Amino acid sequence: MLAAVMMPSPILLIKLMLKQLYTCSTIAILLLLPSSVVMAAESGINLYVSVDGADTYPGTQSQPFASIQRAQQAVRDARQREPDQAVTVHLAAGHYTLDQTVLFTAADSGHSARRPVRYHGHGEVVISGGRPISGWQSDPQHPELWKTRIAAPKADGDQDWRFEQLWVNGRRAVRARTPNEGDFHTLLGVSEVPIPGSKRMLKHTFAAQPSDLASLKDVDEVSRRDVQVVVYHKWDTTREWLQTSDPQRGLFTTQGEIMKPHNPMKRDCLYFIENYRAALDAAGEWFLDRDGWLYYHPRENETMAETQVVAAGVPRLFDFQGDVQDPQQRVKHIHFEGIKLQHAEFRIPQIGIRSNQAAMNVDATAIQLDGAEGIRFANCAVEHIGGTGFWFRKACRDCSVTRTRVADVGVSAVRIGEMSLVPEAVRTGGITIDNCILHSGGRILPHAVGVWIGHSSDNAITHCDVADFYYTAVSVGWRWGYAESGAKRNRIEYNHLHHIGYRILSDMGGVYTLGPSEGTSVSHNVIHDVYATRYGGWGLYPDEGSSHIVFENNLVYDVRDGGFHQHYGRENIVRNNILAFSEEGQVAVTRAESHLSFTFEHNLVYFDTGRLLGYSGWKNGSKVAMNHNLYWRAEGQPLDFDGKTWTQWRAAGHDQDSIVADPLFVDAKNRDFTLRPESPATEIGFVPFDTTAAGVQGDQAWKDLAAATKFREPYVVPPPAPVHVDDDFESDTPVSLLGIATLQQEGRHSLIGVVPTPEGNGRCLKVQDAVDMKAVYNPHFYWQPSYTDGNTRLSFRIRLQPTVAVSCEWRSNTRPYRTGPVLQFTDSAVTSRGRRLLDIDADTWIDVTMEAPQGKTNSRWKATFVLPNGQRHEVADLNCDPDWTETRWVGFIATTRSDAAFFLDDVKMHND
Repeated sequence: MLAAVMMPSPILLIKLMLKQLYTCSTIAILLLLPSSVVMAAESGINLYVSVDGADTYPGTQSQPFASIQRAQQAVRDARQREPDQAVTVHLAAGHYTLDQTVLFTAADSGHSARRPVRYHGHGEVVISGGRPISGWQSDPQHPELWKTRIAAPKADGDQDWRFEQLWVNGRRAVRARTPNEGDFHTLLGVSEVPIPGSKRMLKHTFAAQPSDLASLKDVDEVSRRDVQVVVYHKWDTTREWLQTSDPQRGLFTTQGEIMKPHNPMKRDCLYFIENYRAALDAAGEWFLDRDGWLYYHPRENETMAETQVVAAGVPRLFDFQGDVQDPQQRVKHIHFEGIKLQHAEFRIPQIGIRSNQAAMNVDATAIQLDGAEGIRFANCAVEHIGGTGFWFRKACRDCSVTRTRVADVGVSAVRIGEMSLVPEAVRTGGITIDNCILHSGGRILPHAVGVWIGHSSDNAITHCDVADFYYTAVSVGWRWGYAESGAKRNRIEYNHLHHIGYRILSDMGGVYTLGPSEGTSVSHNVIHDVYATRYGGWGLYPDEGSSHIVFENNLVYDVRDGGFHQHYGRENIVRNNILAFSEEGQVAVTRAESHLSFTFEHNLVYFDTGRLLGYSGWKNGSKVAMNHNLYWRAEGQPLDFDGKTWTQWRAAGHDQDSIVADPLFVDAKNRDFTLRPESPATEIGFVPFDTTAAGVQGDQAWKDLAAATKFREPYVVPPPAPVHVDDDFESDTPVSLLGIATLQQEGRHSLIGVVPTPEGNGRCLKVQDAVDMKAVYNPHFYWQPSYTDGNTRLSFRIRLQPTVAVSCEWRSNTRPYRTGPVLQFTDSAVTSRGRRLLDIDADTWIDVTMEAPQGKTNSRWKATFVLPNGQRHEVADLNCDPDWTETRWVGFIATTRSDAAFFLDDVKMHND
């Protein structure tokens, strides 16, 4: 049945048509006019600034001002005289230096969007917070170095002459570091203990290879105060100041805040040490000593006479401070066009920088906006920045950055919104970042993201090229779980997101989302080259609580661990995407939940290595609606649907209308995913989309600029070094068992720890079980020995309270894992794979030794027990899983829910 439609009268139709014709004609005329003509018609009052002007001049075209600050004051005066007029400040080509931040308040506002205040650059206009450095001379003691005296330090300890970033010929120089840029050392262990008298700071002690610390041998105590340690751990980095070093023993210490239990610094973390004279050993490095001498190791073809060296003198270039609470006192309607903003300093505070996801505990920003509306940046650049480029932080609305390049930043390119959920009336939203090049970030804090959106809605990140970051490209939402989120209706569309991670950090995505996000669209993006170091590296990554997001028409390829990975979330839609060439899992889900996690339909999944379905959610029963998809493994290899054949998978109710077929890409090996006319993709309702529409648009020069960035090769992660354990728990060392182990306590953080022995004659490790643990296998802890050949011996003393049960297992890291030697302990017996080995008593210590060969299938192993009375009991020829060959994981697991505990002491594990 058709519903009746109300039609307008003929007269009204004619009026509407005439009105539309008039509007379209007006727009067409405006589009045909030169931009200068259109602007001039609305410019109203015109002011002029030139490097050849003077602030005593009236600011006319013939007698221009010399500084943007003087023009800003003239704008205020003009707006007071004629408040309904537009004002344009014409900036002539040249280099303008800021000696302090330019502050914009409500007094700087324009009349309206049609009659704004404009700062319009003509030619190349550079506004810089930097200061040039000259006076270079050769260093007689080190002919390969240049040096110049920056300043003589003052007796009162004034630090104004110091800086932490340096640019040479428009390129960020590397502060002297060991090992050199692109390489890393690997930690052997980390421990932390409170500092007496300090409520906040702890002492961190690191164990390393002595050879890694050799260059610290002759660093004196004064110089040591300037040395920083940078540690990479999972998705974070930590920066702390060096306190002591003992290269001979392979130890060094720092001070910092308590490590986060879910992501601590630990064994196998990458790290480097920077800012000391002995580390100045590579071209492109620099060092500023305590006597005010700046040293630089020139790159090839750099000469002292022709080199431009700049250090930043101000931490923030533009600061917009409108009234967050009063909309009438916001900073409004200011437009910036054709301006390059460069050189903002960022110093590491003396407390260091504790890890925090996306570096959101650091607010250093070149252009920061609070209480701002209608602020626009177009055809601009923000470059050579110590912190973040833009942050539309508090109560910002209807602002935009278009056709602008943000490059070489120490933290993020763009941030939008806040980390906390504030009332909607003062919540940032409606920010547009369009057709921008956002490159080369995280140079000071590598865990920063390219574009970050917090509790903020109705933002658009479109047609941007985001690349060359060490962590996530675009992050949306800031709510872990299903509680209310302020991130709604955000559009992440038509972006080119690539060269992320470089195998240095983990747990990242091309697009990363958090929390409920109704109305959010992630579509028409091209995402590739996302590589993590230990795990992760996903193209599309809805993390904790991500819900009601549509992922559609995205091309994802060449990632480490999944074109799509959902940790957990609700009712997302993954539709009409091409997911290709993930090294590990292709489509991954981690947590199984009772509700529908996501719908997966009309997608093409194409791969040549790894698994089709990644992570444990599939095995644990995740609810995923999968249908109308195409799956293909290159060269026609058989597909494995989480241990099921294609027939078994469909019999279980999945993919009833999906197919296994070659999609017939034009040239998949060379990453051309255009479909041939005869492609079977049409059978599953796949609709081809134009991947060339992703990324920056416009003239070829703009596209060429996006393509001009050089990308480093991913870091080659060294294999983990074998781990040897020898811990009697009598002292806290970085290589203690707890220093190298991963603890699983379901957030309680006190179930596993070192305590006095029950007899009170020393210390031991206590693992306290609990009847209300969510998982029967918690609490547990494990470490990763990385033993692949030779003969291994694990010995320990164990004591069990009544009702507790414990399993000690050696495992491989295959999927599924294989188990080698295993012992199960109760308060009355020891067993292995159902075989009873001996009887024991509760509340007594027994000595245990487990011995097994590595690198062999069908291995047999031996267990030896010494009871409290000295009786020795040996059991040989114990079984392993037939295809177990190596020990990558060793753990002690509480295997029943009990309020009892077990104790361990004298744990030793070695491999010969």
